[in-house]
Amino acid sequence: MSWKVPIEARSDTVFPAPLKGRIDRHRFRSQVLDGNPWNDPVERELPVYVPPSGTTEGRPLLLLLSGYTGSGWLHFQRPRFLSNSIVGRLDRLIAHGTAAEAVIASPDCVTTLGGSQYRNSTATGRYEDYVIDEVLPFVREHYRTGPTAVLGTSSGGYGALHLALRHPDQLRAAGSNAGDAFFEYCYLPDFPPAFRAIRRAGGPEELLRRLLGGPVSDFSPRNTQIQALEIMAYASSYSPIPDDPGRFDLPFDLESGQLRPEIWSRWLECDPVRMIGTNPYRAALRKLAYVYVDGGLRDEYGLDLGARIFAAEAARGGDRVDFEEFDGVHWDSGPRYDVMIPRLLTALGFPAPVALK
Repeated sequence: MSWKVPIEARSDTVFPAPLKGRIDRHRFRSQVLDGNPWNDPVERELPVYVPPSGTTEGRPLLLLLSGYTGSGWLHFQRPRFLSNSIVGRLDRLIAHGTAAEAVIASPDCVTTLGGSQYRNSTATGRYEDYVIDEVLPFVREHYRTGPTAVLGTSSGGYGALHLALRHPDQLRAAGSNAGDAFFEYCYLPDFPPAFRAIRRAGGPEELLRRLLGGPVSDFSPRNTQIQALEIMAYASSYSPIPDDPGRFDLPFDLESGQLRPEIWSRWLECDPVRMIGTNPYRAALRKLAYVYVDGGLRDEYGLDLGARIFAAEAARGGDRVDFEEFDGVHWDSGPRYDVMIPRLLTALGFPAPVALK
């Protein structure tokens, strides 16, 4: 018995065509990151996608934030088999007429511990200022772009909500795919394995010496040492020690394992759900033209619930957030941008043109 490969079934969603737009590569030197406590790079690459027409003046700008350990170039690389990059997805949407032309810029905010959560911290550096006060003005001036939306997945989704709520005058809309929210669900389950890994290693510094000193054979959430590294990265963003640059407090006691309420409360103040429950951020939410949040129903970190709770908290205050669930896990983020991007662009005043035939 013989059969043939149904090549007619190939879709450009998973067999992407070459980009019709172009990618510009900038070497951008930061002033606000100069002198950061961990001596992380001050000069970083800043990739920018220019749409097929080559016209950027007045075009909407999408500020794309990466998840934990991801840098901007992650979204501009050749896609893996049977997948597409986010930049490739926008390029295809434009070609199909299902999204307006737009510019994408994606900053690199990786730190020694893997991520900054796009916050200013005395432990890591001024990454919020880097994005808002340096990267954003540079792209706007260089490409003369129009209104801006911020979007991302996981920690990038957290960053999108955090920055939009902090800077509604600069960012008109936000999209969060499986973004960190409702910290009790997304972080607390990782505390016990992180605690055990730190104890087995002989303390935080000994664990970091091992991880930072050579290749890691299993860099995944299955590795409890990586769970510990991730928790330490979040702690460096949420609970830095202001009087001791470069250092931070962990949210649990390293002897008893108990939560440290005074530190955990600082984490909760950074939770987008808690943020919009306070007056300054509630007012900021109302200034935004559009907010989108979603999560997979099998998300390993419970971030579908985080998105649901965020939307419910917004509704409790009389505000509307566009909330969706999908059948997927935490890593099934790519196809969600086919939904998110056109909605964000429409909210910025750039609806999709008539679909191409």
